[in-house]
Amino acid sequence: MFRWIYGVMLILSFTVWQVYGIDHETLTSEELPKQRSVERKAEMASSEPSHQEPVIFHVVTKKHYIDGVTEITEEQEVIWSMEDFWSKYRDWTIEEHKRENMVFSKQVNSISPITEQQGYFGVTKDGELAVFQGAPSKGNVMESFNPIPLKPLEAKSKLKLADGIKITSSEHFQQVISQLTNEEGL
Repeated sequence: MFRWIYGVMLILSFTVWQVYGIDHETLTSEELPKQRSVERKAEMASSEPSHQEPVIFHVVTKKHYIDGVTEITEEQEVIWSMEDFWSKYRDWTIEEHKRENMVFSKQVNSISPITEQQGYFGVTKDGELAVFQGAPSKGNVMESFNPIPLKPLEAKSKLKLADGIKITSSEHFQQVISQLTNEEGL
């Protein structure tokens, strides 16, 4: 019951202290050197740069094609926004990440551009199916493609392979492999 009386007395004494205890002098900015005016804060904010410096990454990308070719590109990339950088490589797998060095890789479900332009199926001296860069008679086996043992072939198919079968597309590539070998596709 007496609590409310103590509460009212406390409030009254605080009010009296505030009303009679205040010096009516105002303080100036010189008297408070650590305080900055609103104008000074705005001035300082406008003089500071409003953007961050870019980060430069050494980025290596590796595309692994179904024909065994790996296409590697390297570039210095200037990054203003990490969000933009990560969205650019969202479909890639990170192989290595060290400070400003990034290595990304990606499986591409098609044949490489070089195989599409210059690739021929042919038979190696060991009797295995291989991909040649150019006609098989020139003997330039593409190192990236692992030769596959052939199943027994008809004479017509052997002649075609001796001349070379031009690779025209990814579908054609997989079709020839499944027809001439025991592989179900790559």
